[in-house]
Amino acid sequence: MKNKVVFFEIPASDMNKAKTFYETVFDWKVALWEDNGAMAFTTAIDEDQNPTELGGINGGFYKRKSKNDQPSLGVETESIDKTLQAIEKAGGKIATPKHAIGEWGFMADFTDPEGNAITLWEKAKK
Repeated sequence: MKNKVVFFEIPASDMNKAKTFYETVFDWKVALWEDNGAMAFTTAIDEDQNPTELGGINGGFYKRKSKNDQPSLGVETESIDKTLQAIEKAGGKIATPKHAIGEWGFMADFTDPEGNAITLWEKAKK
């Protein structure tokens, strides 16, 4: 199936507190990136940190910038450009244009007609 949910992001003001909470409550493995964020592993991973369990997704924490920041999810697409065109045609709005995430791929954010913010993910072509 195309366009799967492939990650989540949770805002946090205190990364150590978030790490302790999610490791204690859900038994996740949380790897901190100083105070800027963290990776959250909810399922087994391979050497490239991709989930190995069918249907499993991992995610992360990002530094809260506003009290209005909310958890979000990421949907993988073959082409962010084509998907953003379809989103606008269907009544959604682009919140953050397509941008590179290192050598791993690209992201963009949009809101659906109800105002829900969702992130798009496109893997780098190898």
